[in-house]
Amino acid sequence: MKRAFLLLALLALLAACSDEPAAPTVAIVESSPAQLAPDDDATDDLSIVVRYHDGDGDLGQGTAEVIDCRADGLVTRLALPPIASAQAVSDGVPIEGELELLVADVGRGPPAAAVPAACAELGVTLAPAADAVTFCVVLVDAAGHRGKGACTSSISLVTP
Repeated sequence: MKRAFLLLALLALLAACSDEPAAPTVAIVESSPAQLAPDDDATDDLSIVVRYHDGDGDLGQGTAEVIDCRADGLVTRLALPPIASAQAVSDGVPIEGELELLVADVGRGPPAAAVPAACAELGVTLAPAADAVTFCVVLVDAAGHRGKGACTSSISLVTP
């Protein structure tokens, strides 16, 4: 009987620990163009369309972190506009939808010897290269909860 009680108490404790507000989730819908020309201002911008879900509605006024997987520390932080109404955020209403993220002026640079840790954690395994780049997106809601993130396919870097 004591063992059953201890097991129930442990299960209750584990359930209580999982009541943290939901971190936003993200999936890459598309990225374009398939080739970037970093030396040409007309063709060095990348658009990434993501699908998001936020269980408590406070993704708006958070940030989207777009990580360039060629080297550590190459992160573009984009402020997100309000998405849900103030009442929906207050009530913790789940939201979902799509966002278009723009990474302007993707440049050239020597790739690191290994995949940056932030990208490796999200499943990127190809070593950085001078002629291609992968980007990962992590959403952070207004309360600072970080989602897991998702990554694009490899995007070619070309000379115009």
